[in-house]
Amino acid sequence: MSLILKHYQQEALDALGDFFARARHAQDEAGLDAAFRAALAAQEMAPSQIPPYLGQGFASAGACVPYVCIRIPTGGGKTLLGTHALALAWREYAEARSALERPVALWLVPSNVIRGQTLAALRQPGHPYREALEGHFGVDGFRVLDIGEADQLRPQDFGQKALIVVGTLQTLRVDDTSGRDVYAYKEAFEPHFERAPDLPGFERVTERDLEAQPYLTRADLGKVKRSFANLMYWHRPLVIVDEAHNARTALTYDTFARLNPAALVEMTATPMRKGEHRSNVLYHVSAEELKAEQMIKLPIVLQTHPNWQEAVRDALLTRQRLAAEAVNEADYLRPILLLQAEDKAGEVTVEVLKQHLLTQEHIAVERIAIATGNQRELDGVDLFDPACPVDVVITVEALKEGWDCSFAYVFCSLQKIGSSRDMEQLLGRVLRMPYARTRKSPLLNRAYAHLASAQTARVANELADRLVAMGFEELEAAQAVFPGVLPLFDDLTAGGLPAQTLELSLPAVPAFAADLAGSLLPGAPRLDGEEIVGLSLVPQADGGVTVRFDTPPSPAVRSALMDAVADKKARVELEKLLDRFELRQQAVLAPSARGVPFAALPLLCVRDAQGELDLAEKEVFLDLAGFTLADESPELPAFRLDEEAAPVLLDVADGHLRIEQEAARYAVNLDLVPTEITENDLLRWLDERLRDSGLGQSERLAWLARVLRWLQREGGYTLTALYRHRSRLCEALLERLRALLASGRQRGFQQSLLGDEPQAGISADYRFRFQPGAYPARPPYYRGRFVLSKHYYGVIGDLCDPPPRQTDHEMFCADAIDKSAAVRHWVRNLPGNPEFSFWLPIPSGRFYPDFVAELNDGRALVVEYKGEGYKSNDDSVVKRQIGETWARVSGNLFLFAVERDADGRDVAGQLRQLLGKNIALVEHTPVRLVRALTSEGHALPAGKDGTVVSVYGQGQAYAVEFLDVDGEMAVLTIAAADLVAG
Repeated sequence: MSLILKHYQQEALDALGDFFARARHAQDEAGLDAAFRAALAAQEMAPSQIPPYLGQGFASAGACVPYVCIRIPTGGGKTLLGTHALALAWREYAEARSALERPVALWLVPSNVIRGQTLAALRQPGHPYREALEGHFGVDGFRVLDIGEADQLRPQDFGQKALIVVGTLQTLRVDDTSGRDVYAYKEAFEPHFERAPDLPGFERVTERDLEAQPYLTRADLGKVKRSFANLMYWHRPLVIVDEAHNARTALTYDTFARLNPAALVEMTATPMRKGEHRSNVLYHVSAEELKAEQMIKLPIVLQTHPNWQEAVRDALLTRQRLAAEAVNEADYLRPILLLQAEDKAGEVTVEVLKQHLLTQEHIAVERIAIATGNQRELDGVDLFDPACPVDVVITVEALKEGWDCSFAYVFCSLQKIGSSRDMEQLLGRVLRMPYARTRKSPLLNRAYAHLASAQTARVANELADRLVAMGFEELEAAQAVFPGVLPLFDDLTAGGLPAQTLELSLPAVPAFAADLAGSLLPGAPRLDGEEIVGLSLVPQADGGVTVRFDTPPSPAVRSALMDAVADKKARVELEKLLDRFELRQQAVLAPSARGVPFAALPLLCVRDAQGELDLAEKEVFLDLAGFTLADESPELPAFRLDEEAAPVLLDVADGHLRIEQEAARYAVNLDLVPTEITENDLLRWLDERLRDSGLGQSERLAWLARVLRWLQREGGYTLTALYRHRSRLCEALLERLRALLASGRQRGFQQSLLGDEPQAGISADYRFRFQPGAYPARPPYYRGRFVLSKHYYGVIGDLCDPPPRQTDHEMFCADAIDKSAAVRHWVRNLPGNPEFSFWLPIPSGRFYPDFVAELNDGRALVVEYKGEGYKSNDDSVVKRQIGETWARVSGNLFLFAVERDADGRDVAGQLRQLLGKNIALVEHTPVRLVRALTSEGHALPAGKDGTVVSVYGQGQAYAVEFLDVDGEMAVLTIAAADLVAG
């Protein structure tokens, strides 16, 4: 059984399928640009954020070549995604443009090690990659070859099976093709070219080829090469490029032009973002998504050490502690330590390190394996085998490719982090989550790094830089590295993150010292006469200053720090350190990181015919409407075949070549030619492409058979015509099915939830809860000017600052929620992922409200914001109705927020008005509901007159919101004893 795709993988494939479906009718780069923009817009990307499509200029013979990139960080499953992307590109795009029944694909990888690894996985029965291909092409419907085995191909192989050739880009990428085997003239390919057309893009034999291939003669000059490259050029392969960031040169695109691809899909963590060879990033998978889907261990707990011996010692202790935790897990897990030694020119070589482990740390020799270019002690070793004793692996750089074990938890490098490019790949090894599943112990959901360096801030910064190089966004990288120490393990077990500090060494700068600390006498530093909290200064013997922050500095202190550094490069580095410290502090203080639970939210249910509550989903609405395809008409009026352009007629008259459009009397109507294809063949082809329509196969096949009979009987189409134009027929059928299903869902939704006798309810069996570490936000993350301190997670996704002077923006809604005293914490609800986001049903599927908050009184507040131009459209009306229905049956609150309501209230006013109507106090408090509290009551500020809007219980203290006579909102906390009993 093939691996079930993660949500982000399916989303990436959906985006890819959408693009290829739109690109199917593109005739030039402008058409591809339109398809690219539309596919990104369908992902709700703002028009201003959508870059233009770059065709890269390698299209040949006027061919239209879609070229897009899926950006996915290390550990995200690029190869599995590639197997599905290959089949998708064929089904949605290339098949309609090819004379072959099955695709030819060229799978390019960055190295021979990865090439062998990929080949082995694609050929191995039972491997998830092979099973994915079997799911698309059938068990015997494809063949996987190494590029060196391509001369085994026979002409009859093309079209009979999907042919997948695995090679390296380096094999093909050359200036001079005469010396490369893939471009060489080979007799083995002679049978292929007996029926090949004479294409202008074919490479031909040159003088250089005669020199490189002595068996060629001068009589062969100008002859089409019988080469692998020309064979690809003829059949136009689909090209999958793994780790495409290694391929960004002009020579690469010349190489692609020689292959004449039908389409190219890149899979990379680090696409080119700028320049003439910028990647067309169609879908960006974030590190947050990988973490939420349990693919990677985050964060990385970093500990620095003054010398390499202490680094090794604490790395071993960390592994030992994790091993003790692993005993309590349901499945077998043996944490492994990766030790990166220095090369032969360094102090701590492989030999020195191994001897230290044996003699000083008393590690048994069988527990140690060395994996370097010369010593391959991991070859043939199954590290997942419980009988395997290895739990310490020593390497230098040999693990950077072709090695993978998700048991690797602890990374200890004795090299200089700033100069070790191999560190990126080794970090990738320890980030992978065992069995892609969250562990019971929080300690086993993190990775650990020990580095021999006394400069923690610098090392943390460089480690974050390495993560950026691995495909992390800047914010993700900053919040993925947390400096900590081993004694903090107990705190980490409780679910928290290490408390963060930042220590900087600055040179002697009198102005800085005077501004912040005067003469650096004992006492808290001051700036402009005010004491600075969370900052300490210590003078150094050389006249410099050590600055330690416990909390991020204020803008004023930050400015003073920046002014204290004259060197431009050092200022940039300091700014990055301060930014990352602020982001880490934000993550540490987030409720989810502190182990604060978010109250469960009931999902909306509906009663079935037996009175049982079932989750209200679109499939249920079909059942409630009594929908069946057997009751639907087989008519397909949307299917029309335009007259095909007449072929060009070439003739000779009076010794001259005559070229003209072929007259109708000469035309051959191919639709009337009998075919050996049967109706069952066409039915199977259509059914395979419509299998994701949401209907059972037997029901779908019966309806398709009726449609085909109607088209032949009433439409006058021959079976040959229907098969020739099957791609267009499939599009019309899909559109018709979508319309029928939408109509059925609408009926069921209206009857069950909004009709005269609604059947809505809630059940304890169907609840949603926001979980710590499960927030799959995608960049760009919120970094705006509003301070939002109550967000449940350390990052905020799908939210941006409003443009200047714009007042109609959901950001103001987020700000109002964050500032409300009634709100305990809130989440910017992410659309499209029911596993990680709260949703409500609508006829077309799921509605994801913009914001979800937990109130101090324990209830939930759900808010949907609509701008002025959208607040009254049909979609908004349905969302408002279903939100209010959910609130009514669940006892929670729903607000349909707009810029200004009918009474002129802004978003904050609408929120206060809703909450004011729902005053509630915590249970078991000694006071009852307060009727009123004015200036004649208790605890109002002196000289203030106002009206209470709402009161929220907090143990023995209560937060009171009130409006003063000037219309200003104020919040104060008063003791229970000061409240007036109702």
